[in-house]
Amino acid sequence: MSNYASLERYIPLVKFMGEICGKNYEIILHDVSTPERSVIAACNEHLSGRRVGDPMTELAKELLRTGAYKEHDYVANYEGRTRGGKRFVSSTYFIKEKGQLVGLICVNHDVEDILVLSEHLSNLLHSFSLPQEEESSAYTEDLDDSIPELSSNLIHSTILGYGIPSNAMHTADKLEILRSLEAQGVFQTKGSVGQVARELHISEPTVYRYLRRIRSETV
Repeated sequence: MSNYASLERYIPLVKFMGEICGKNYEIILHDVSTPERSVIAACNEHLSGRRVGDPMTELAKELLRTGAYKEHDYVANYEGRTRGGKRFVSSTYFIKEKGQLVGLICVNHDVEDILVLSEHLSNLLHSFSLPQEEESSAYTEDLDDSIPELSSNLIHSTILGYGIPSNAMHTADKLEILRSLEAQGVFQTKGSVGQVARELHISEPTVYRYLRRIRSETV
């Protein structure tokens, strides 16, 4: 059941926050009950390219799975990135009703220009051998904007994470990777078979043959 009725009153707040923060701040309202089309309102969405009807990011899903909202009202100032490499400082506010999470307000500050300037300044400081302080965030978010792109990331990270170059893999290795991708629902996305074939250096018919074999194991 959708939480839209509970979240509808927050839609004007999204526009308000976007207006007062300025054009470098993207404001996104998510309905957590519909993760595959969770975005129900957006302001300055040109910054990441996301639109109403787009899915939740993997980090947002992870925050739901781990129950971070049960102990915190928000998470703030973590790193966000788009697939194209644009960098953001991101924060997420948990909208709760009677202890249950119903929605998220995500604020993504486009700091790419500031970071480029900072990097130039850092290089200048290094030239004078001055010490630098480094600080890392507890979270990193991928702000990719569509289900195909999320699936593409899953395919690439799963194959890379297997730890063996694809041209050195045996059939058993490739079957294991396909089992993992099948369990994650990757093959429901258009174009996924072609990408897997390319990254594993096998033909698309071979991918389909492996999938039939894997699916027959669960029947």
